[in-house]
Amino acid sequence: MTLRSGYTTGSCATAAAKAAAIGLSTGNIPDEVEIDTPIGTKLRLKIYHKQLSADEAACAVQKDAGDDPDVTNGCFVHAKVERNFTQTIKIDGGEGVGRVTKPGLQVPVGHAAINPVPRRMIEGAVKEVIGNGCGLKIVISVPDGKALGEKTFNPKLGIIGGISIIGTTGIVRPMSEDAFKTSLLCGLDIAQGIGYETVVLVPGSLGERSMLNLLDVPKDQVIQISNFVGFMFTAAGQRNFKRIILAGHPGKLAKLLRGDFQTHSAVSKPANDILIDIIEQQVQNGGQRSGVGGQKIETRLPDAILNHLKEVSTVEGIVELLREYKYLSIMNEVAEKVETKVLEFYRDKQPFPALEVGVILFDMKGSIIGISNSAQKWLNVTKTK
Repeated sequence: MTLRSGYTTGSCATAAAKAAAIGLSTGNIPDEVEIDTPIGTKLRLKIYHKQLSADEAACAVQKDAGDDPDVTNGCFVHAKVERNFTQTIKIDGGEGVGRVTKPGLQVPVGHAAINPVPRRMIEGAVKEVIGNGCGLKIVISVPDGKALGEKTFNPKLGIIGGISIIGTTGIVRPMSEDAFKTSLLCGLDIAQGIGYETVVLVPGSLGERSMLNLLDVPKDQVIQISNFVGFMFTAAGQRNFKRIILAGHPGKLAKLLRGDFQTHSAVSKPANDILIDIIEQQVQNGGQRSGVGGQKIETRLPDAILNHLKEVSTVEGIVELLREYKYLSIMNEVAEKVETKVLEFYRDKQPFPALEVGVILFDMKGSIIGISNSAQKWLNVTKTK
């Protein structure tokens, strides 16, 4: 059975903002509006709850998650637009849109939890209506958002008071495991058919984008595996690739060190504790370790800094603090440990011939923050951009 796709809260906010901007510009809020998504798919969405005055316009779009089990399915995402005469577009969150209270997310502390891609979508759609020389204040709200937010991981991430406006593609793909796994296997089959000896496995779009931006590798060689890490490891082994490079954010990949080869947040808790344990072990094992070229790197951290790391709500937040304290090189150790865990998976659980494994870790900006020795050797012989 073919499952129906839906659209993200980011797409809803974009369509509502565009329709409201049309209303403010023309005196009539349309019954439906078309928007572009980041992946090139156009959406035509219905508009509800229209309100229009001389200085502001407001309307809403109802979230449709398709056949995906999404707690926000059916909620209304509202947008209110007002003229601000500043030639800038200001986007904020209102009722039911969470506020970020802890560092480490893509949105700064104190700001509404409207992620960067939806913000760009909203701004781009509104500029189609008003042009580049005009300004608007846009407020996104979700009346049921506070209650819905409590059913998500937002409170644990320090996002308080509502849901997040998210979506990197604009489209919600249905998450039937059987159907989704089958679609993932197609990438491996294509790579095998082309004859690649090395395949790069990435959890999602962050890893794929980072790899393609960094290296001169064909897109068909980089395969998204979503949260089905163990399943895709098995499938890759069955296709006899010589080398597997696992690349992605440590927030996903460090979960493997707990033995979680299904990394969805519903079944695998955040990896903060794993990273903290590794950092503490390094500190306890001595004050120095070898860096590049045999250089000794100080590994002792004051207790105050360790405690600060423990207070951060996300893995990205830990990464940023490690960078600030000039201790980011510890992520190489994390990459080595993940590589060892993957090799154990193949050795102990799967009857596959020996293969090479390498691990590359990226931050949310797509920069390499950790790399195993095997991956570094592969990188050295692979042309970089």
